[in-house]
Amino acid sequence: MTRSGTRRRLDDPAGGKTLTARLLGDQPVSLGFRALRRISEFREMLRAIALPAPRGDARRSSATPERYQQLVNALELPPDRPVPLHVLERAVPGEATMTRQMARIAAEAVITNYCESRVSDCFVPAMRDQHAKSHGCVTAELIVREDLPAEFTTALFRPGARYPAMVRFSNGLGRRQSDRKVDARGMSIKLREVGTKTILATLAPDKASPGEHDFALSSFPIFFCKDAVDYTQLMNAVSAPQATWREKLHKAALWLGFVVQRPRQFYLFLRTALQGLFTIRNPLTATYHSMSPFLFGEHRVVRYLVGPAGGPDKSARWWTFMFWARSDSFLQDALVRDLDPHTHQPGHDVVFDFSIRVRDGATTDDVEDASRWWTRRNDKVVRLGSIAIPRQSFLTQNQLYDTEHMVFNPWNCLPEHRPLGSVNRMRLAVYLASRQMRRKLNGVAP
Repeated sequence: MTRSGTRRRLDDPAGGKTLTARLLGDQPVSLGFRALRRISEFREMLRAIALPAPRGDARRSSATPERYQQLVNALELPPDRPVPLHVLERAVPGEATMTRQMARIAAEAVITNYCESRVSDCFVPAMRDQHAKSHGCVTAELIVREDLPAEFTTALFRPGARYPAMVRFSNGLGRRQSDRKVDARGMSIKLREVGTKTILATLAPDKASPGEHDFALSSFPIFFCKDAVDYTQLMNAVSAPQATWREKLHKAALWLGFVVQRPRQFYLFLRTALQGLFTIRNPLTATYHSMSPFLFGEHRVVRYLVGPAGGPDKSARWWTFMFWARSDSFLQDALVRDLDPHTHQPGHDVVFDFSIRVRDGATTDDVEDASRWWTRRNDKVVRLGSIAIPRQSFLTQNQLYDTEHMVFNPWNCLPEHRPLGSVNRMRLAVYLASRQMRRKLNGVAP
């Protein structure tokens, strides 16, 4: 065999072009895409090795709502009326049935949002059915006024009392979306070292940590639904499926029925979301409200009110938001900037006034209608104390984990500060259902 023949067999055993010529000359573009795909697969493999596998059902990427339906069927709900009605409360016909229905909808919302999120990120945890996106959860302290009048003194609000607290700022929806989209804003407060057993700890000892007291607040002064009936009709429209044209038609009919039968509630629903988008540029300069009524002491009916100590934010008008360049997380950006301990002198805390709006001569209608404005001449606002938020870094890994698994419940409160009205009675079961589903999907102990 000749030397040239040997060389040809070594370079190209098939008898054609050399191997190098075939790789670089035939399909260089295809080769480049193939190489990039291999690099991407290698990175995903390294990521899978480096990150811990989620526990329980969450480790599978083929998450669908149907797979978790048995968890909804196994919900542990409180009794139909776990807390006796207050003298000012009035039962709503069919309330127990509507409450169970709303609890199931809340649990299904957690599952649906969880499955949709895992399409893009298989490591995302199950989130709350409402107020899913957190801007930040910060350490704080509630300081009660030294000169608090005796008529507004309770076991919790004693003159000079101080409680360590956690404050969580959030968006209103049950899924994470850009801060530039229409949504309400929220503020949740968890007091610690309260020292007295709460209603939730009595009803479900395994679902409440001892010594805590929660407040759940939103950026609109009143609730957009009057009672449990309104809320049930709205949530039936919001949660209706729309996969097929028949389902879309049914969903449109539900929305139309709600708008026609309850135009004021629909208006408040839109106004709540638009107000959060067009008036709040910074969570630290917004004002937050409990929206629904609460008992304060033995007979006084109040709404909680938390706002900046320096007064409300005098920001630009709503139309500036149309032209103001904002990131998808501009509210968290504002928190990070204004709480940065490296750019502010120590001791210069951000301070909120913690107040109550007292309803003069409260009636059953005031308690059962959560959408009623309180504008009587003798209604007054009383400052109970202040919430001081020190400058801090709150985006550490441990704090982010604690934030995601922290639970706030308006019924985690002392009996003399209990929620009032059918909307609040429904919230007890809804919050517990959402909590159960999140913890089961995330593999966290009850």
